Amino acid sequence: MVDVKQINAGLSQYIRPQTFPLAIRMCASEGELPEKVRIPERDLNLNISLCHAITMARRYGWTMAVDKYQSCYGAGISMGFLPLLPDVADGSYQASLGLWGMTKEQAAAAIENTPKFEYGTYKYALMAPLDRATFEPHLVLVYGNPAQIWLLLSGYLFGTGKSSLDAKLSQGAGCTTYITRAMQTDEAQFAIIGTGERVVPHAQDHECAFSIPVSKIENTVQGLELAHKTGAFRYPVPSSLRYNSQHPPGYDKMRSHLLGEDG
Repeated sequence: MVDVKQINAGLSQYIRPQTFPLAIRMCASEGELPEKVRIPERDLNLNISLCHAITMARRYGWTMAVDKYQSCYGAGISMGFLPLLPDVADGSYQASLGLWGMTKEQAAAAIENTPKFEYGTYKYALMAPLDRATFEPHLVLVYGNPAQIWLLLSGYLFGTGKSSLDAKLSQGAGCTTYITRAMQTDEAQFAIIGTGERVVPHAQDHECAFSIPVSKIENTVQGLELAHKTGAFRYPVPSSLRYNSQHPPGYDKMRSHLLGEDG
């Protein structure tokens, strides 16, 4: 198991996120859940979505788990909690509901392009603040502003030796990118937070998300340390301030007058 406290310390030092970085694990059975876990419908009497639970974890510091009863169908299909029925796969059911204003063809394409775990593979999505996680995560998920995510990306590239990272963006269902696609590709994923997380709101307008497979998280933190030593890849981003200040006309004469240098 990776040293989650050490990883969290590195992210806190170099990224300074405003909410808890999260450890995320997809669990095949209830036996994988830790003792102190909150399941929304059982412990909070709430029916919430996956991204809602993620927000509770990263803002409240809670250990959370959601299953097939979480309320977002897109997350349920992507996580493999819900079956992909024929009338959903072909888009006809979504079109009959007028869901998102999509035609049958558009809805079918959206479902087809959604990364999906095989139905029944996992029973729970488990998440906890990284430094409090008592389980081996599959992913580390960080929310931040664009400058913080840029630096995290830089650390990932420095640490893994890659020159770039491909991003696949959509207008919603960020969890399908930063969880499902990240695990399936074993590569970091960048997500612009979409409709579901902003409307409620679970995420702020300035926030983006970045997930890193646990197989590459230690290299990423090492990359952040290396990038920090360059003096340029830091947060807050260093500003170039070594220049003479510019002032309105007369400031130089006033200063000379006050210094008794105006003759």
